[in-house]
Amino acid sequence: MALGTVTKIDADPTTGTVTLIDSTDTFGYNDPNFSQTGLQLNSPCVFDIDFGQNPAVATNLQPYTSSEKTINTAVSGPLTVASGETLIITKGGIVTGAINTTNGVLRIEEGGAVTGDITDTSGSDITVKRGGIVTGNVVIQNGSTLKVVNKGVIKGNINIDHSNRLMIGNANGGGIVTGAISTKRVRRMDVTPTSTINCG
Repeated sequence: MALGTVTKIDADPTTGTVTLIDSTDTFGYNDPNFSQTGLQLNSPCVFDIDFGQNPAVATNLQPYTSSEKTINTAVSGPLTVASGETLIITKGGIVTGAINTTNGVLRIEEGGAVTGDITDTSGSDITVKRGGIVTGNVVIQNGSTLKVVNKGVIKGNINIDHSNRLMIGNANGGGIVTGAISTKRVRRMDVTPTSTINCG
């Protein structure tokens, strides 16, 4: 599932629009159960994206309540970021071992580091930024967003089976990927000129 915000509700609330988190990517939604979800305008939510329709449509909207945890010391993995959870690895934080995510939010920033692999099975938002570093591989399996921006570094390989978005670099600065990138299906991919790829 993807993570985003309800940005428009039509007069018939079964339709409207949702926008992916940290993005301008917007999808029309069509959900006959919307009135029972308790979602309102600007509510955070998770949803499926039906790419079989043209344009793609968001379905199965559900409320998203984040449970946030920050790591700023040395921690041994493996760790799991489950649906509705947010894990921030920041200055002083080093995770030795793997991290697995499913419909969660993972931020590696301000010099925080992960020495193992990151594997996402579905719908997460993963960001490596402001000097955050991943020395292992990153594997994205289904409908997630991966951002390596503003001096974030991934030293391992990136393997993407199906992703909503891959972003390397943004207006705040380039991203650095020293390993190889392989993709099967990425709905949107952005690489800025300030970024470096496979230069290690």
